[in-house]
Amino acid sequence: MISIVERRLALDFLTALRNNPVIAAFRDIENINVEALNHINMLFILGGTIFDLPHIVEQAKRYGKLVFADIDLLKGIGKDASGVRFLAKEILADGIITTRSNLIKSIQKEGLVSIQRMFVLDSESLAGGLGVIEKSKPDALEILPGMILPKIMKKIRMTVSIPVIAGGLITSEEEIHEILASGAVGISTTSSHLFSH
Repeated sequence: MISIVERRLALDFLTALRNNPVIAAFRDIENINVEALNHINMLFILGGTIFDLPHIVEQAKRYGKLVFADIDLLKGIGKDASGVRFLAKEILADGIITTRSNLIKSIQKEGLVSIQRMFVLDSESLAGGLGVIEKSKPDALEILPGMILPKIMKKIRMTVSIPVIAGGLITSEEEIHEILASGAVGISTTSSHLFSH
């Protein structure tokens, strides 16, 4: 198994977040204009089909941006090791987002950055989710909804020490500041007015 420190993409991922912690997330990817995303270093693709991705990834690479595809939300691809391999070898994604802990090792084996999403509904889902994260060992954790992160970061840090991203229901610059101050390395948002933060 290749560790996060030994993988170039993982280092690029952390550097990109240090340079700009705001990640542009897109559900509707048909009209993404990568060139217009001047301040953004990273894109999360949260929808579309495998036919939409090659053009987006090609554009993103041209402008020096990293692209992460959510395999759970992408249509036309298996949610398995073969789907992971396709995203790595054919699409040339930089990383994969998933809620499926069984895919983390496959993602890392392909040399991609693995981001495991965790939905926090209550204290029980937090405890159970952290137990899963501790076992699957993704490169980063994305907590949804994002605004809950400042309240639970201490609990997360008691269990895992991986980079944490907040996503979902983040609507203002003040919320971004609060989340980053709590220890998050980044925030993902579909709110385009926050892309230039």
